[in-house]
Amino acid sequence: MPGKLIWFVLYTRPRYEQKVNDELLAMGLETYLPVQKTLKQWSDRKKWIIQPLFKSYCFVRIIPEFYMHPLKVKGVVRYVYLEGRPALVRDSEIETIRMVCNSEFPVEVVERNFMAGEKISINSGPLCGLEGEYIKDSGKHKVLVRIDSINHALLVSVPIAHVVTC
Repeated sequence: MPGKLIWFVLYTRPRYEQKVNDELLAMGLETYLPVQKTLKQWSDRKKWIIQPLFKSYCFVRIIPEFYMHPLKVKGVVRYVYLEGRPALVRDSEIETIRMVCNSEFPVEVVERNFMAGEKISINSGPLCGLEGEYIKDSGKHKVLVRIDSINHALLVSVPIAHVVTC
């Protein structure tokens, strides 16, 4: 029986996320590079750009026996480690990230721990069924969704009408 596929997180050189993702795909590996569309403003113009949700991160799903293969790709620095071990991402967390990235709501990634807030779930819209913590930030209603395996959280601006308490 073949080994079980597990999601790992690769740390890449700055702005190499897409190149690493493409190279891993060319090797036949399953990858996920979460991206978001953001409006950038320069002094003379504004432009919509696609950029990675997690800077310098690329997710790869491999059998642990092939752990060293992705490290051979140009632009890969190392695996992301938490508490001395490679960060293993659950399939459910990858699906949560996919759901958030595919929604129309603004998202920001935070690398800090928040005080536990009221547990809520989203009852309508593209994020229906997503659970997290309610946070009111700068007068905006936001949902904090923790991605514990990589010690990050997604802060999603959601209309209050879509939120119910658990």
